[in-house]
This record gives sequence, structure tokens and C-alpha cells, in this order.
Amino acid sequence: MKIIAKTLENLEHVLATELEAIGAEDIQILKRAVTYQGDLSILYKSNLLLRTCLRVLVFIKEFPVKNESDLYAEIKDMPWEDYLGVDDTFAIDSIVNSDQFRHANYIALKAKDAIADRFRDKYGKRPSVDVKSPDLKINVHIRQNIVTISLDSSGSSLHMRGYRKNHVDAPLNEVLAAGLILLSGWDKKSPLIDPMCGSGTILCEAAMIASNRPPQKINRNFTFMKWKNFNSELYEQVCNDAVNGIIHSNLPPISGEDKIKSAVQAAMVNITEAGLSDLITVEQNDFFYHDDAQNTTLIFNPPYDARLKEDDVTDFYKHIGDKLKMSFKNCTAWIISGHLDALKHVGLRPSSKKALLNGEIPSLFCKYEMYEGSKKEKWKQRVHHED
Repeated sequence: MKIIAKTLENLEHVLATELEAIGAEDIQILKRAVTYQGDLSILYKSNLLLRTCLRVLVFIKEFPVKNESDLYAEIKDMPWEDYLGVDDTFAIDSIVNSDQFRHANYIALKAKDAIADRFRDKYGKRPSVDVKSPDLKINVHIRQNIVTISLDSSGSSLHMRGYRKNHVDAPLNEVLAAGLILLSGWDKKSPLIDPMCGSGTILCEAAMIASNRPPQKINRNFTFMKWKNFNSELYEQVCNDAVNGIIHSNLPPISGEDKIKSAVQAAMVNITEAGLSDLITVEQNDFFYHDDAQNTTLIFNPPYDARLKEDDVTDFYKHIGDKLKMSFKNCTAWIISGHLDALKHVGLRPSSKKALLNGEIPSLFCKYEMYEGSKKEKWKQRVHHED
């Protein structure tokens, strides 16, 4: 099968690396997506194991069209009875990026009519539409005049892991949180801290990565389970292999802090729901009063109140930089922020900057390395040691 995994912008290479690890072949990077070849086992692993994937689609057909009549005819000509029975339900998810076709809802309606009419012509009866829990979810993507038809094997978006029961304002998307950890290059051995942890998303994703736990719950209902070719024994084997691969010992300390009590409480609820209470500690504490730390990785998404004046924001980021320099020597800090001007006031030169989207907000994920002495001295010591 040709499979398409959807992801967030600029996480495509991270997702490609994940796909290599599960045995996918012929991997090609697109914008916000990665295509690859795989069998049913790879399809099941893609849904269960990929941390930076939003949705897994199975490619069916691609064709050019001039107008809506062409679209209707092409879709009606496809053998939908191979995938769907008259008593099953289906839904259409349409995405349109075209100068000619502008209304996604209308495209979905034309596709629905084409499929319904095919069944009515062949069997005198048509399957029903169920937008909430269909047996078959069909993805229609139009880019200019090229139509791609795929089957959605996932169902609800894979960023919805199921553990986030309590929220704080502007929570971090789980796929983005996993992407931050994988982008950071964290060795999964040294301590990791999120000093402004909010509802604990970074902490949960870090603990699952360190312990090699699947990001999805084993009992999650994926749409592919309703397909005619679903192989329950094969899926059970994929799940068993995933469970057997979980690491239970020699795991690094993972901790979170937040000065807001309600955020700490939300994080604790979510961590418990994820089954990670034994791997993560959370406490109410102000980052600016944090004890000194050594050889630690910090990954955090500083909070922001849109009502604050710009001076307050820049001052806040300046204090973050001052605290990092004072209390986190020989540590590495990664900060994601959509406040690009404020980042300039951290007062540390980032050794790496990665552009990402946090929701719809253009953001930077910046790496800051704190040394005991100056960076120049550290470099000299390393050169001397290598000599």
C-alpha cells in the first residue's frame, strides 16, 4: 500500500525518522505529510506507534479533473463495493487547495452523491452517511486540478491520546510536544524538567518516549478496525510487540513545575490518566526560585497572557535567561515561543533555532546551552581533551 502520514509543519523529517524505525519503505517527504510504502502491519504500527503523526491515510487513486462533473464521474467509477457494504456507513472529509475548486463542503457533497449513486445503481440501495463514527472515512484532497482519494485509517486525530482530561489555557498539541522532545535530541538518560509545565503534555510525551510506550492506548478504536480487510490477529501481535517493548527500569528523572496550583492539579490528573505517575513528579513551584541543577535538559513553553504589555513580556523573558545562566550551568534549555521579539531578550545566544507552528502561531524552538565557564573556555577544554 501507498500510505500518507499527516503531521505538523516542519515535523516532516522527525516523522520520516519514526517511519524508518517501524520498517516503512520508499519514504518521501511532502509539506505537512510523509508518503511511504507498507503492508497491513506497517499501517497498524503507524497508527499505534508514531508520535508525530496526526492521521494515517491509505492512498486509493489520483486523477486530474476539469470541473465538478469530472469529479463526480471519476469517483462514481471507483469500485467502492470493495471497501463498503450497502448496510455500512461512510463519511467524506474534503480538503481543497485550488483556484478552481473553492468550497470543500460542496466537494464533499459531490463525492457523497457519486458513491451513493453507484450503490443505488448496482444494488437499489445505498449506504448511509455517519459523520461521527462511520465504517469508512474517505479523504478527498484537491490541489489545483489534481484529486487524491484516500481512506482514513485513524478516525479521530492521533494527537488526541486520551490522557488529557484537564486543561489549562492554550494547551500544547500532543504531537507538537512529542516533536519538541524528539527534535531536542534528549538522550532519554539525563534528567528532564518542564519548569512551566501547564497541564503536563511535554512531561507525558517525554515519559512515553523514555519508556518506549506507545503514544496511543492499546484499546483505542481506530477506523481501520471496521475495514473488510482488518486482520485482528495481526493487530493483536502488533500490540503485544509494543507492550513487550516497554522499558520499565533505569529510566531518567522527569519532573514538572508550575507556580499556578490549578495547572499542577491538571497535570497530575493527566499524568495519572496516562498511567505515568510512577515516572513523573510534579510540584507547585516558581521557576525563578528553582534550586540549582546540573546536566539537565529543560523543555518548556513559557505562558503568555495577551493582556500583558510588551514591556512585561520582554522583561519576563529576560528573567528566564538570567535564571538559566545563574541556576542551570552545564544544562541545555529548549524554549518554544511565538513571541519572537521577546525571545531576543533571553540574553543567551541560541545554538539552534527551529521554526514551528504552535497552532496557527509561527514559533521558534530555541536551544540554549549553559556552561560552567564561558563557551569559549568550554570549547578550549574540549579541544585540549581531544588532543
